[in-house]
Amino acid sequence: MQTSARRTGRFHAPRELLDRAVSGDQPAREELVRLCGPTVWSIARRIDPNPDDAYQEIWEKILRGIPRFDPAGPASIRTWIATVAHRHLVDRHRRRKRRQPLGQASVIPFENASDATPADEQLDRASRNARLDEAIQGLPEHQRTVVVLHHLHGLPLEVIALQEGVATGTIKSRLHRGRATLAMRLRETYGP
Repeated sequence: MQTSARRTGRFHAPRELLDRAVSGDQPAREELVRLCGPTVWSIARRIDPNPDDAYQEIWEKILRGIPRFDPAGPASIRTWIATVAHRHLVDRHRRRKRRQPLGQASVIPFENASDATPADEQLDRASRNARLDEAIQGLPEHQRTVVVLHHLHGLPLEVIALQEGVATGTIKSRLHRGRATLAMRLRETYGP
C-alpha cells in the first residue's frame, strides 16, 4: 500500500539509502529504482510515445549520474530524478521530431485500473484516462510538460521554471494556457 507521501508525490529517500546509492551500492540503487520507479514511469508514460524505452534510458542516465547528486544539496532526490527524466524526454522528443515524418501520431496507453473495482467502473476510469491522455498529448510540448510535471507529479512551479530555464511567471502562463486548452478540447470532444 502506498503511503500518503508517495501518493502525493512528496517522497524523500532516507539519507543513508541515498549515501549508499551515491557511493555505488547496488542494493541501494535497486531500492531507489523500486521507490522512485513509479514516478519515472508516470512521467515517461505521459510525455513519451514509447515509454518503455524511455524508462530504461532514464534509469541508465540516473544511475550513471547519481554520484554527482549531493544529498545535502538544495534538491531532493525526487526533484533531481524528475529533472533528469524530464530533460532526457525533451532530448528524445527533439531527436524524434527531427526524424519523424509529418502526420505520424503518438499513442499513450491508459492507466490500468485496479482489479478490485467492478468492471464498469474500470471501463469508465480507463475511458476517462484515455480521453485525458489524448487531450494531454494534443497540447503543445511546453504546455504538456508543465501540466504533467505540476498536476500529475506535484512538482512546484519554481522547480519546473529552473528545469526549463525560464521565469516562474512563464511557467504559470504555460500552465494556465495548458489547462484552458485541455478543458476546451475535452468539452468540444466529449461534452460538458
